[in-house]
Amino acid sequence: MAESYIPLYRKYRPQKFSDLVGQENVVKTLSNAINLDRVSHAYLFTGSRGTGKTSTARILAKSLNCAEGATTDPCGKCPSCIDIANSNSIDVIEIDAASNGSVEAARNLIDKVQFMPVAGKYKVYIIDEVHMLSNQAFNTLLKTLEEPPKNLVFILATTESHKVLTTIISRCQRFDFKRVNQDVISSRLKEIAAKEGIKINDKAVSIISRRCHGGMRDALGLLDQASVLSFGQNEVTDNDIISLMGSMSEDILFKVADCIADKDSNKLITLIDEIGTINEPVQIIRELINYFRNILFVRNSDDLDGISELIDFSQSLLPDIKAQSNKFETSEIVQIIEKLSECEKTLKNSSQQHLWLEVGLIGICHRHDIQVIKELESRIEKLEEVISSGNLPAAKPVKIALKPVEIVKPEPVEVAKSEPALPCHPEVSPKDLSVDGDSQLDRSFASLRMTKELIATEEGKKTEETDNPLLPPNNTVINLADSWKTLLENMESLPARTFFMNLSKPVEINSEKIVVTFKNESFIKQSREDKIKSSQLEKAAEKMFGTLPKILIRTPLAEDGEFQKKNEELKAVEPQKSQQISTSLVEEIPNVPKRGSQVAIDETPISDAEREIADEIEEMETIIKPVNLPEQAKLVVELFNGKVIDS
Repeated sequence: MAESYIPLYRKYRPQKFSDLVGQENVVKTLSNAINLDRVSHAYLFTGSRGTGKTSTARILAKSLNCAEGATTDPCGKCPSCIDIANSNSIDVIEIDAASNGSVEAARNLIDKVQFMPVAGKYKVYIIDEVHMLSNQAFNTLLKTLEEPPKNLVFILATTESHKVLTTIISRCQRFDFKRVNQDVISSRLKEIAAKEGIKINDKAVSIISRRCHGGMRDALGLLDQASVLSFGQNEVTDNDIISLMGSMSEDILFKVADCIADKDSNKLITLIDEIGTINEPVQIIRELINYFRNILFVRNSDDLDGISELIDFSQSLLPDIKAQSNKFETSEIVQIIEKLSECEKTLKNSSQQHLWLEVGLIGICHRHDIQVIKELESRIEKLEEVISSGNLPAAKPVKIALKPVEIVKPEPVEVAKSEPALPCHPEVSPKDLSVDGDSQLDRSFASLRMTKELIATEEGKKTEETDNPLLPPNNTVINLADSWKTLLENMESLPARTFFMNLSKPVEINSEKIVVTFKNESFIKQSREDKIKSSQLEKAAEKMFGTLPKILIRTPLAEDGEFQKKNEELKAVEPQKSQQISTSLVEEIPNVPKRGSQVAIDETPISDAEREIADEIEEMETIIKPVNLPEQAKLVVELFNGKVIDS
């Protein structure tokens, strides 16, 4: 019958201290303790899996019970060494705390420790995964660990030392087993592959040494699994190892990180579809977390050779990865790793892992929150520098361009030339001109007063608009609210219209420039990058003015509030509609019979009321000159100035 196959990690398990790789400090300390006969009664071995904790415990037990005496180089041939290697020794008891973590198991152990060693000098208890013991079991072992019987050694091994009670740790000598260096693992794998006749290239060995994360046992297990691929004189390549492990190649990881750096979501979607058919979503996220962890180290270090042991990259890719790391800020990389970690938790609890993988990676690709925080930090730093320097810049006035609007001027009143002139009798006085008790002269005065008020209003407007600094030279008046309402109504997309209506505020709207403000910079970025929203605003502006004005989207300034207040005040200054002088009152004056060619001046004293009317007419004479008045109104003016009108 053929001999049963022994896996490589068992076949090449270290049998003495010289076989241990990557744990020089532990080997040196334990060797000196044996040589000086200063062996402690309790040891605590901690470290990640596959770093040699249990193997070191067995080597220590061999060194203490070897037939040649306490030695750092056990013979491996005596009955004690052979029994310990085969886990058959009576004096070396290995206990799995995962299945013996109860109080009863701890009490049974205490009952047995009282017995003296049978074949060797020391009785050794190796408790693997000791963190699995319950608190009651720890408390049961506490007194025995502190004061054990003579020639009794406890060796506690664990991968999670933080779960061990501090009272237990304080009674042990602690040894931390570090991860084995990649170069050391690669050298060991090549040595074993040569002995076993496994054909494997150097790049494949490098991938194994990186992906085992410092665990020698895991590396030997992968080499053992890959050795099957070399059957029939075929060489194991790096692609074979990648497909065997179900992981992603460095080239794919580099491309994904490049898409995230450039925010190229189109290319990222193609890559997600490509790698999603081969790799599990959780595995993809873990690979990306480790990749960005390496980018973080490269981004913050100028010595690539010094950190080569800390990162999982091929040496040939380091220059390219260094260039890629410069596309990210340190805080940005940290937040990307945090978001990937959150995505991993979501994938573990989701039944639609591929969906959440796509959502998570595309969200990280755009990373609006990260960009906003980055911009805010930059602005705060600049403000702090300006404030600390004391050189605060003076506020600059904002130039406002207003669209000119033509004001309708009042048209002159035309009176038919065929209308007969108003004849007067020499003895006619203003009191005699009356019809049905209403003074026609008073009605003419009302028409003249209306003319006076119209002229005064137009001249007052010109003076006010000339002196008002809010108005441009061409008497422009803008109703900002109506213009903004019209602009929003021109938007065809309801989401875009709602977005601008609820979140933005207009500052300036005309055919040359449109200024819109947002309080939150994330909304500014969204309005610029969202093609639908930006195109809707441009189409609405072009539809409103006929041409596309310059569109400026920014945060509010201190001057915006003052400008909008002035726009509200301008609503009351809108041009009034042109008024025409009503000639109906003048037309109703009847013809007076002719009495003569001359008019005599009445020498009777003038009353106060008549004097007031005369002064008003005299004042109006200078005002009416630039206006085209009816002929009858001119006759009335000449009459009361004492002039004689020929028939």
